[in-house]
Amino acid sequence: MILEDKKALLACIGASVVTYNALRLLTAYLHTQRAEWIPIGTVKHLWMYPIKSGRRKEIFSLHCGPLGASFGEYRDREFMIIDGSTGKFLTARQLPKMILLESEIIDGVLTVSNPNGKSVSVVLADVIAKRDVKRSTLFENLQADGMDCGDEMSEMISTYLEQPGLRLIYFRPDLFNGRPCKPQPEWWNTPVPKRNDTVRYVDLAPFMITTEGSLKALNEQLERPISSINFRANIVVDQCQAWDEDKWAEIRIGDTHLECFAPCTRCILPTVDPETGVKDADMQPLKKLREFRLAPEGKMRTAHGQSPIFGVNAGTVNPGYIHLGQTVYVKYKPSVF
Repeated sequence: MILEDKKALLACIGASVVTYNALRLLTAYLHTQRAEWIPIGTVKHLWMYPIKSGRRKEIFSLHCGPLGASFGEYRDREFMIIDGSTGKFLTARQLPKMILLESEIIDGVLTVSNPNGKSVSVVLADVIAKRDVKRSTLFENLQADGMDCGDEMSEMISTYLEQPGLRLIYFRPDLFNGRPCKPQPEWWNTPVPKRNDTVRYVDLAPFMITTEGSLKALNEQLERPISSINFRANIVVDQCQAWDEDKWAEIRIGDTHLECFAPCTRCILPTVDPETGVKDADMQPLKKLREFRLAPEGKMRTAHGQSPIFGVNAGTVNPGYIHLGQTVYVKYKPSVF
């Protein structure tokens, strides 16, 4: 009887050792897999927004640099509309028609047009030479300077948006910028990379990326489907699983290497129709996203509150050019929320 008990005990110990080793090897394998570059999709859209909250520019290639996206003479969110008396920045959140403002830069001349057929052009070298510096106030009362684009531009924009005293300012890297982007530990439930990015007039990060898979999953729950245009990303990835971006740690497209450091939390801007400049009466898709895409309870919910998550924010590790159709590779985070 004692011998049989010993045999049973040894058998249990042996089985436990085998199970432990199997789990250890499986964990090591999964960790190795996550540390590799995995192809997950392709680049479907590349967009830039010369004026913050203005109409998008769809392009076939962009350069990913430390400050964000650029293409030829265009820089992402390089211009911004502010209240001339207070310096407070304004976007299509408050003035939805702003989303229809067109911008072109050709041979150093910026032309801004509105849907009413009015347009104003300014020579950017003259704006720089005049050096009429205005200080703006953005999120969390952080401030950044810009060069004023002149009275004629101000009058056209103010008349179109039906709000007097608006000014268009121009980001310049030599001016004061009190908006460093430093990722905070509470932004994710996984380790947050230590970075310190300089940004233009973006909301937060040099780059924002969304996926068509997540859009499809959202549209399946909406009465009126929307497009990726509503979310105003720089890079849209196709052919990957819905919500896969929640798990990304790093992204490689060609020679370009980006690092993800925060989910993209959403305000009311995606409710503005990008073709009409009118807010959705039912507050969609924001209302639907709040039903199933809030941050998990804990430090992330405290940080992000009732702003649902759609997309991911990233900064540059290695700059480079990317173009439509390229394969997107990612490294996954060691754990996901």
